[in-house]
Amino acid sequence: MKNIDIEKQYEDTIFKMLKRFAFISRQFCDKYCVPDGLMDILMEKAYTNNVSKDLLYSNKLSYDYDYYAFTKSTKTLHAILNLLKDKRYFFNEDIMMLIRSIFENHILSRYFREHIDIEIEREKVINEFIQNPLGISLGFYIKEGFSVKTLDGEILGNVKMPSSYKMGSEKDYYPEFYSYLCEFTHCSFGRIECYFDGANFYYDKNNFRLEAMLFTLFVFTKIFEGVVTVEGENFDTKKEENKCYNLVYDSLELQNEVFDFLIKKYETISFNKDTAIISLYLNEKSTSNRNLTIKSMLLKMKNSLDDNEIGSVIKEKNESGKYIRQYPGNW
Repeated sequence: MKNIDIEKQYEDTIFKMLKRFAFISRQFCDKYCVPDGLMDILMEKAYTNNVSKDLLYSNKLSYDYDYYAFTKSTKTLHAILNLLKDKRYFFNEDIMMLIRSIFENHILSRYFREHIDIEIEREKVINEFIQNPLGISLGFYIKEGFSVKTLDGEILGNVKMPSSYKMGSEKDYYPEFYSYLCEFTHCSFGRIECYFDGANFYYDKNNFRLEAMLFTLFVFTKIFEGVVTVEGENFDTKKEENKCYNLVYDSLELQNEVFDFLIKKYETISFNKDTAIISLYLNEKSTSNRNLTIKSMLLKMKNSLDDNEIGSVIKEKNESGKYIRQYPGNW
């Protein structure tokens, strides 16, 4: 079977998987994403006109931040699904921008939940992730460079880049993947090929569609693991909980398969006509290693699928390479 036919099959399969994630995530947001930490603060303020430090720095705020990041990501996933439906303009590059947003949500929420229970870290991370951003947004604080200050100039903290918060297997693939996504987010001339046909600029080329779909599934599965499939999450029924775990297992197995396909693809493909024309600008004598760079990134991303430290999904495989499905209460 030709690669183009296989790609189309994978695109259709991933699209269905993303719709499953969207449906289950909407249900999860509607039923469980309540900011208990914030509500405690508002209630105490309403009744006493004061807020204790214990509430301001409660570890309940970890759930608030997780649910906020997950709800935000769920809305972004729906935006991506709508963009994927359009076959006139092929918004794959725009999807890459939205993928970066979900990826950052995952990176930050993972760091926050991992550090808020560390006593000496709690106040610092709540200031960085909740109080300072709120203060800036509401106009009580200002941002000068990377510093967060009061209106009187007192320095409260610093604004950090997402790279400061990467953990676990994210450290392996983050540099290549984040840089890759930024090429689409920023006005980088390095992505001219997406809008160029050898003679003119065009706005309706179909570029990197399978990559955009796989990377959407990749980042959304990460944040789903970290927020939803976590032991102790209070699902209404065991059936509902198991459905979420099965969704992650299905996603991981599909991702493994598609990553293998793309890795092989980047081992064998050469520059297309448009890219070959653009490369003449640099007048380089050596052969480009871009495909090898992307292959390396894909390999690292695939390896990260088995990161056991994000949520509670146990990622053990049987002899055939399939995940052994395990659920809370049966461990």
